[in-house]
Amino acid sequence: MLKAKNIFKRYGNLEVLKGVDLEVKEGELLSIVGSSGAGKSTLLHILGTLDKPDAGTLEIAGIEITSLNSNELAAFRNKNIGFVFQFHNLLPEFTALENVCIPGFLNKENSEKEVRERATELLTMLGLGDRLDHKPSELSGGEQQRTSVARSLINNPQIVFADEPSGNLDSKNAEELHNLLFNLRKELNQTFVIVTHNRTLAEQSDRYITISDGLVV
Repeated sequence: MLKAKNIFKRYGNLEVLKGVDLEVKEGELLSIVGSSGAGKSTLLHILGTLDKPDAGTLEIAGIEITSLNSNELAAFRNKNIGFVFQFHNLLPEFTALENVCIPGFLNKENSEKEVRERATELLTMLGLGDRLDHKPSELSGGEQQRTSVARSLINNPQIVFADEPSGNLDSKNAEELHNLLFNLRKELNQTFVIVTHNRTLAEQSDRYITISDGLVV
């Protein structure tokens, strides 16, 4: 599903990634752990095509990402990649259903009716069938994060990247979110790459890697 080879990234005089190699299988839930400043989020942003490596190659679903121009990359990202962040990034003026629909409308591969049906299905699957018309301010933190998970899945992505998805939740909601991710991996064969400080999530993953000083150790 994903192959990264010899990934380097530097910001000014700071070399953050120093030749990372990584493969992720289809349907795998992989966690990335490590201390703050080790390069976890930088690696996730490069794998998720939000940033470009200074050197190395990245392939997702058989497509060589580093060879795409900016327009091709944007189209690939919207169609094939989903994102879940620590802070939900939901638009406050829109309902849960509308927030989930937005990437689907931008994709333009399905009709508005089909996107709304898919969004309703996802939110219902995630236990939010009675919250479709609620705005983010009317949802709990756990409900907001489940909404962001639904949004990440609206375009049936090849792979979902999550950066500290439970980092802003209390222990109960964090556990519920982790179980949700595992269930999605099982039911949808969804591939996940997750940066986390949560040791329990890492140890329950199919596999976890540790980043230290810009390298996989």
